[in-house]
Amino acid sequence: MKQMKSIKAGAALAGICTLLLTGCGGQNPFHEMQDAMTKMSEKEASFQKEQGTLQSYEEKEQQLYEKMIQTTKDHPKTVSSLSDQALASAAKREEHLKTEKESMEKAKKEFEAVKESASRIKDEEVKAKADQTVQSIQKRYASYDQLYREYQKALKQDKHLYQSLKKKDLGYQELKSKLKSVNRSYSKVRKESKKFNQYTDQLNEHKQALYRAADQGSKKS
Repeated sequence: MKQMKSIKAGAALAGICTLLLTGCGGQNPFHEMQDAMTKMSEKEASFQKEQGTLQSYEEKEQQLYEKMIQTTKDHPKTVSSLSDQALASAAKREEHLKTEKESMEKAKKEFEAVKESASRIKDEEVKAKADQTVQSIQKRYASYDQLYREYQKALKQDKHLYQSLKKKDLGYQELKSKLKSVNRSYSKVRKESKKFNQYTDQLNEHKQALYRAADQGSKKS
């Protein structure tokens, strides 16, 4: 069983509220876009927390797995008990994964307001940066969806492995096959996690460029 690398959370969407266009009365499309991105960040608030919790359960299961492997077949009750603990931990992981997913889905709903506001920005340079930011957000969410699917599959493979270890007649080849499936799944998880991190970094860069363009535009007006 392989642990996944940590992934970067919704802090990438937090707005820099001091960089607002000045000299304008009321809200304008850029302000509205910025407010919508701030709301997206707020909706992702539990993302980082859930990531830490998931990693904690992964580490716990890794320790339980190692104990199961070290326990001889002469102690089937001990192995069964350890397996049940691992299965219970995996069930908890499923719950936290669901909470994480719900957080991201709520944030996605705010994305419609981001796109709509970006489409109404008049300044050509600011609009170009806004469109670039919108595309980055889209790619980031699409990346998360794929990461979520791969993690679900990996979690399912973990549960199959824990259940198999309870079998008294579990052979080496069967165990090897199960481990291969688990490792293959987590390899995909790590790959998608890396992509998600890259899209998060990219979004940060595009967002900063957007705020710089907006700040320069406000100085010209």
